[in-house]
Amino acid sequence: MSTACILLFGKYPQKFFPRARTRFIRYEGVDEKVGAEMNVIKDVTFEGTILNQVKKTIEFIETQVREHTFLGQHAQFVTKRDYPEFVIQEMTVNACCHRAYNIKGTEIQIKMFDDRLVFESPGKLPGQVKPNNIRHTHFSRNPKIAAFLKAYHFVKEFGEGFDRICREQEVNGANVPSFRTDEFILKITVPKVTEKVNVNDEKVNVNVTEKVNVNNGKVSEKVNVNRQGLIEKMIERAKMNGDKLTGNRITILELMIDNPYVSVIELSKAVGISVNSIMRNIDYMRGKYLRRVGADKNGFWEIIE
Repeated sequence: MSTACILLFGKYPQKFFPRARTRFIRYEGVDEKVGAEMNVIKDVTFEGTILNQVKKTIEFIETQVREHTFLGQHAQFVTKRDYPEFVIQEMTVNACCHRAYNIKGTEIQIKMFDDRLVFESPGKLPGQVKPNNIRHTHFSRNPKIAAFLKAYHFVKEFGEGFDRICREQEVNGANVPSFRTDEFILKITVPKVTEKVNVNDEKVNVNVTEKVNVNNGKVSEKVNVNRQGLIEKMIERAKMNGDKLTGNRITILELMIDNPYVSVIELSKAVGISVNSIMRNIDYMRGKYLRRVGADKNGFWEIIE
């Protein structure tokens, strides 16, 4: 209890826990070199309370993340990041929240290479959490710290964070994080999101290569058929579940299928109802027929088939 109080509310927690801090190191290239070949280009340490460390660390990592713009699905330019915003936030929170603070000889280290982020945190996976069940098994090594960070909205829902990390990596075309333990340090590697190829490249998802008339907004007949098939499936599912998919809700789903990046304001104009009404309809369907992937600003809508 006293440890959590000092770490959460102490004026300067490092007076009692000198290595209870977070260190960000950026390397040039894909290897960690030392001596005459040392390739460190950034080395920043964050101290203070855990909440302050989390905030400052996330803010700084965001300054190091690159963005790439490319022509994506539905002939719209899309901006992708090296690492999804949620992944950076959740991995940083997990490192600070679940580290073993009784191990006092080292700090949390977050290492950025050209192709990956590595989060190194003192302590092994807590409780019954293992690499093969981490997506759906929750255990807090420091429950009071976890509850505090949840109150500040850094922890979304207990137990959902790592599964969403994996889903966001997968949706963005990257591998899910991998784990290994070196002595008493847990190392989690988050691969960088692969840069997208040109829209004419054969490796691009087939939906991207559907012919779209950008000038008049008409999509190909095949896209319309696929959309109608999805809508029919959801209507059938709604009937089985006793849900009510109104005309407005169906229109919202159709617009999201046509353009996963459509904004709430654009939906409001297209459907002809208020933004608040759009949000109420989305909230009704969220988790059953659609989900939001990524942040409000750079994320997109995903239809649950």
